[in-house]
Amino acid sequence: MDSISLFGLSFPLLPLLILSALLLMSGLNRWSKFRVAGFSDAILLRLLLSLVAARLVFVMQHFGSYQGQWLQFLDIRDRGFDGYSLLLVFSLLLMQYAYQVVAARKLLLLAFPLAMLWIGGGYSWYRSYHPLPDTWPTLVFQDLQGQQQQFSDAAEQHQFTVVNLWASWCPPCRAEMPVLQQAQQQYPHGRFILLNQGENQQQIKQFLQQEGLEFQAVWQDPNATMGRWLGQQALPVTLFFDQHGKLVDGHAGVLSSAKLAEKLQRL
Repeated sequence: MDSISLFGLSFPLLPLLILSALLLMSGLNRWSKFRVAGFSDAILLRLLLSLVAARLVFVMQHFGSYQGQWLQFLDIRDRGFDGYSLLLVFSLLLMQYAYQVVAARKLLLLAFPLAMLWIGGGYSWYRSYHPLPDTWPTLVFQDLQGQQQQFSDAAEQHQFTVVNLWASWCPPCRAEMPVLQQAQQQYPHGRFILLNQGENQQQIKQFLQQEGLEFQAVWQDPNATMGRWLGQQALPVTLFFDQHGKLVDGHAGVLSSAKLAEKLQRL
C-alpha cells in the first residue's frame, strides 16, 4: 500500500527500497579495496531466483485462483510473492555464494547488514511521516442515487469492509474490476465499496454500464478526500477494514483473485 511519488509517478515503497539497497551494495563493492568481480550480477541473479521461487510458492498456495487463468501466473503486478520463501531462498543462495567465492565473504559481512539497515531505516523513516490511520474516517460520500453514505453505516452487519479507490481512466483499476465483482459474490458476509476518485455520476454510470459491472455500493469522492486522508496519490488502492472499522491491511496496485484471497484470509 505504501508508495513514493517521484516526478509525477508513483513507485511502491518496498521494491524501491530493495532496489536502492542493491545499488548501495554495488557501490560498496566498487569503492572497496576488496573489490569482487561480478559481485553485483551475482547478487541480482540470486535475488531474481528468489523472486521466482517466492512466486511459485504463492501460486501453489492459491492454485485454485489460477485455474483457467494461467496467464495471471506471469502477471506479477499484483506483487504476489511469499515473503518467507523469498527470505529463505535468498539467504541460502547468499550463503552458497559466500562459500563458493571466498573473496565475497568479507564484503557480504559488511554490505548485507548495511543493506538490511538501509531498508529497515528507510521504511521506518517513511512510516514516521506517513503513519497508518487506526480506523476509517468520518467522511461523508454520495452513492449513485444521491444518498449520503459513511463507512460506519451498517458496518456491524458485515464481517469486514473492502474499500477500493479507483477511476475509470486508470487501466489497473479497470483490470481488477471483474476480480472485485467476483469477490463480492463469493463473500456475501463482507461489504465491498467502490469509491470513485474525482469523476462525476454520469461518467461512473456510463463506465459500469459499458463494462457490464454491478456492485452493491458505488460511492463518489469527487475531491479525492479519501486519498488525501490516506496520504496515497496512486490508483488503485484497496483497503481492508475489520467489522469495527480498524484498518487491517491494504494494497496499492492491481489486485489478482489470488492476491485478494490472501488479503481476505486475514480477515
